[in-house]
Amino acid sequence: MTDTLSAFDATGDATDPMFELLEATGDHMVAIRVGTGTSEGYDELYDLLIEKTREHGSVHVYEETPNWTLSMYLSHLHGVVPDLRSGPEFNIDRYAAVGDSYWIKLLYYQWKVVAPVWPVDPNEMRLYPTTERQNALEWVTKGSPQTEGGEN
Repeated sequence: MTDTLSAFDATGDATDPMFELLEATGDHMVAIRVGTGTSEGYDELYDLLIEKTREHGSVHVYEETPNWTLSMYLSHLHGVVPDLRSGPEFNIDRYAAVGDSYWIKLLYYQWKVVAPVWPVDPNEMRLYPTTERQNALEWVTKGSPQTEGGEN
């Protein structure tokens, strides 16, 4: 039997512990599994988002946040400065966050509140539980109608 990568397997291209690229990344799509936030990691991620925006006009983002803790949530406060600096240079069309912890839910709803005045403002955002990760990937990739899960 041959092992094959699924859309959720890491590509091995990530060089920073902040995130790992997933196999679904390509064309106008960036799919990542997020770990601890770092300034360098945000720079690397935002460079990728800027590149995809320049190539395709916008980018779709799938972000998986397994087992987030308070310290992981707090580490992503590093993202504030890169958001302000680089956010206007990329355009996120659809964004799907996938995770079950209180901390990813808190970050997601905080983002929705500040989105109208923040430089990183996806056109559409949804939050999915981990059990709905395939639906999240399908929605963010194709914009297909929501099936189950996915909070707007």
